[in-house]
Amino acid sequence: MDKKLFSSIKNDLNAQYLSVPSANYLAGTPEEDDQVLDMNWVIAVVKRRLMVMTIVAASIATLSGSFIIWNAKKIVSDYEGKFTVLVEPLTTDDRLSKLLVQAQNNSLGITDLNKIKSSAEDGSSVDYQSLTRVLKTQEVLIPLINKLQKRYPNIEYKTLKNRLTIERVTFLRDGKQGGTKLLDIRYRDPNPKRIKYVLEEMAKYYVEYMGQERLRVGKQSIDFIAKQISPLQQKVDNLQQELQVLRVKYNFNQPELRSRSLSDQLDSLANRRLEVQVQLAESRQQYENYKKISLTGDNRWIVDVRPKSYESLMSKVNEIESQLALSSTQFYENSLPIQSLREKQQSLRDLMQKEAESVLLQMKSQLEQLEARERLITNSQNLLQAKITQMPQAQRRYDDIQLKLELAKDTLKLFLEKQKTLQLDAGQIDGAWQIISKPQLVTEDNGDLHIVKPKPTKRHLAIAIVISSLLGIAVGFLVEVLNTVFHTPEEIKSLAKRPLLGVIPIAKAMNIKSRRRQRISSKFTSVNSTTHSAGLRQIIMSNDKDFPLIEAFHYLYANIQLLNAEDPISSLTITSTAKGEGKSTVAVYLAKTASAVGKRVLLVDANMRFPQLHTYLGISNMRGLSDALTSDLSLNEAIQRLPDDENLFVLTAGTIPPDQIKLLSSKKMHYLMEQFLVLFDLVIYDTPPLIGLADGHLVASQTNGTVLIVKIEKTDRDMVSKALDQLNAADIKVFGVVANGVKGR
Repeated sequence: MDKKLFSSIKNDLNAQYLSVPSANYLAGTPEEDDQVLDMNWVIAVVKRRLMVMTIVAASIATLSGSFIIWNAKKIVSDYEGKFTVLVEPLTTDDRLSKLLVQAQNNSLGITDLNKIKSSAEDGSSVDYQSLTRVLKTQEVLIPLINKLQKRYPNIEYKTLKNRLTIERVTFLRDGKQGGTKLLDIRYRDPNPKRIKYVLEEMAKYYVEYMGQERLRVGKQSIDFIAKQISPLQQKVDNLQQELQVLRVKYNFNQPELRSRSLSDQLDSLANRRLEVQVQLAESRQQYENYKKISLTGDNRWIVDVRPKSYESLMSKVNEIESQLALSSTQFYENSLPIQSLREKQQSLRDLMQKEAESVLLQMKSQLEQLEARERLITNSQNLLQAKITQMPQAQRRYDDIQLKLELAKDTLKLFLEKQKTLQLDAGQIDGAWQIISKPQLVTEDNGDLHIVKPKPTKRHLAIAIVISSLLGIAVGFLVEVLNTVFHTPEEIKSLAKRPLLGVIPIAKAMNIKSRRRQRISSKFTSVNSTTHSAGLRQIIMSNDKDFPLIEAFHYLYANIQLLNAEDPISSLTITSTAKGEGKSTVAVYLAKTASAVGKRVLLVDANMRFPQLHTYLGISNMRGLSDALTSDLSLNEAIQRLPDDENLFVLTAGTIPPDQIKLLSSKKMHYLMEQFLVLFDLVIYDTPPLIGLADGHLVASQTNGTVLIVKIEKTDRDMVSKALDQLNAADIKVFGVVANGVKGR
C-alpha cells in the first residue's frame, strides 16, 4: 500500500475519532514535546499523589502548629537594658604619634607621610573581636558575680554570660561596614530592677578593670622590651663584624651569582633528560606494541608508520579478503577460485611480514640512539652536580651570617618601635574607658519596656503551613520518583527517545487471559487489496465499545508503514522488556490489521520458551517453528491459515526444544526467514522478553526493525533503558515504542 492511501485512511479517521490518543505523538519538534511533557508530567504527578501530599502536609502542619502553640505558653518574656562606653580617646593624637614613630623607623619618604592621617582615622589600637570575648570570660566576671550575689544569690556565671551581650557599635560608609570606638553592653532579664542593678555594677567594674589591666600590661611590656634590646644590639654588631671579615677575606661581593649560573645549567640538563625519557618511553611502547601485533601475523599496523608507502599494499590485502569473503559464500573451500585467492593472500602476507621486520629493525635502531643520548645527558648532570657540591664552604657561611643579620635587624627594629609606642601609652592611662550612655532600660516608642523574646505570632503558624505544604509536595514527588514504572505515554516517549508509534487503550477485547482457551473470533472485515480507500473505512470491530482499540491498531499499522513509504517494511519484531506486557496480543491484532488491508501476513511465534500465540488463536501447536528447524517438515505443513481470514497465516512455536538459542541462530533459521519474505508481504515475529534472554536479539537482527511494547503502570523505566541500550549495542534498528494499557482519556 502506498503512502497516499495510508494518508487518506489517517485523515479520515482523525476527522471522525479525535479521541484516539496516538494520533499526535509523532508530530512537533523535540523541544516543544519536551516542554509539554515536563508540564504534563508535573500536573499528572500532582493528580496521582494529591492524597499523599495532602496527608503529609496536614500531618506536618498539625505537629508544627501544636509545637509552636505549646512552646509559646512556656516562654517567659525578657526585658533588656544597656549602657555604652568609649574604649579609645576620640582624638587621634596618640595614633598619629605612634604612626610617626613607625614612619621614622621604617625610613618612609615625605610623600608617604600624607597617608598617616587617613590611616589614623581608619585604624584602631584595640582588637575589638578579642576584647568582647575576654570581657565575658569566667576569670574576668568572677569578681563581679561575687558582688552581685550579695543582692541576688541566684546569679551565676553561666546565667550572666548567656544574658550578656557585648558588641562594637558599627556604621555604614560607602556601602561598607565600619567600626567605631564604642562598645554597646546589653543585659536581659525578666526582672527590670535586677537589670538596672546589674548594669550599674557592671559599668563600674569594667571601667576599673580596664584601667588596672592597661597599667599592668603596659609596665610589663616596657620592662620586657628594655631587657631584650641590649642583647639584640650586641648580636647585630657581632654579625656585622663577622660579615665584614668574610667579605675582605674571600672577596664575596655577589657570591650567589656563581651558584645561580650552575643551577640554571643543571635545570636545563634535567629538562632535556626528561624530554629524552618521554620520547624514549613512547618509542619503546610503540615498538613493543607493533612487535606484539606482528607476532600475531597481523602487519596492517605498517600503514600507521608509513601510510604513503604501504597504502597500496593494504588496499590489495583488503581487496583479496573481500573477494575471499564473497567467494566463500559461492564456492567450497577446496575449489580452484578459493585456492587461488588464498595463494595471493599468503603472498601479500609474506611481503607484509618482511616489510614489518624491516620497520621494527629501524625502530629498534632509533631506540638505541635515544638510550645513548640519555646516558650522555646523565653523565653531564653528574659532572655539573659535582661542581655545585664543591663550592667553597665560605660561601655557605656568608649566606648564613647574612640571613641571621637581617633577622636580628628586623627584630631589633620591631622592639625599638614597640618601646616608643608603649612609652606614649604610659602617659595616657587616664584616657581609658569612659561611660557615654548610663545604664538604662530599653523602651519602645510608646514608653513600654522592650520585650526581647516576643511570643510566636500568626506569622510563625503561616510559615509552618507553607513549609509543611512544600514538604508534602516534596514527599509526593519522592514517592513518584521511587515508583519507577511508566504512568503516561509521554513519559515513555521522553525516556525512550524513540517515536511513539501507537497508544493501545484498555478494552475488553484486550482481556484475553481470562479466555485463553477460547478461540478469538475475527473482529475484522477482510478487504481485497484492490478495494478503494472508501471501502477501507469498513475495517472496524463488531463491538462498538472496543472501537478505540482497533482504531489504535489502525494508527499503529499506519505509523509503522509510513516510517519508510518508499521501501515498505516486510518484517518486524514485536518484543518487550518482561513477561506480561501484552506483546503477543499486540502482535495478533497488528497482524489482523495488516491482513484486513489485503496484505499476506505471516505471524511467527518465535517464543519457543513460553509459546502463547496458539492459545490466543485457538489453533494447534503440534507442529511449528521448532519442528521446521529440527526436522524436514515443510513450510506448507508447519504454517496454518486462520479459517476466518484468508490473508493471515500463523507459524506457531511448536515443540519446546532444549536449546532455543541454537535453533534461532542456525543457518536454517536464516534460510526460513528469507523464504518467509518471498512468500508473504509482511512477517511479524513474536519473541521472548529482551531482558535476560538473547532470543529476541537474534530474531530482531534479521528483520527490518523492532517494535518495543511498554505496559503502563507495570514496565520498569530502568528495564526499558537497559533494553534499548542492548539493542543499540547490537546495532538493531528500533522503529519505536508502543504504549500498552493506557486508560481512556
